Amino acid sequence: MLDGDTFEARVAAFPGHEVVTRVRIAGLDAPERRGRCDGETQAASAATEALRRLIDGRRLTLAEVRGDKYFGRVVARVSTSDAGDVAAALVAQGHGRAYAGGRRAGW
Repeated sequence: MLDGDTFEARVAAFPGHEVVTRVRIAGLDAPERRGRCDGETQAASAATEALRRLIDGRRLTLAEVRGDKYFGRVVARVSTSDAGDVAAALVAQGHGRAYAGGRRAGW
């Protein structure tokens, strides 16, 4: 886990070929690890751990995959068979906010 809304994943590009890429979860804004205050940093650690519990060791489905403005990562809707939509689960648990782009609010 890189933080509460970004992780690295081994992705099947096509049969017999996998790549490791960074995935930013679409529709989610989580606190930043290098936050502006101690509260944000602590919230970021909690969000990262919550994401780990939701996805670690599980098969993920990535949908609506697109490039990101930052080189080397993609943005995608992420779901698991048991937790469903990962962004919605993290928001429901209080570890993030719904995000549709644009300037993000402070924590």
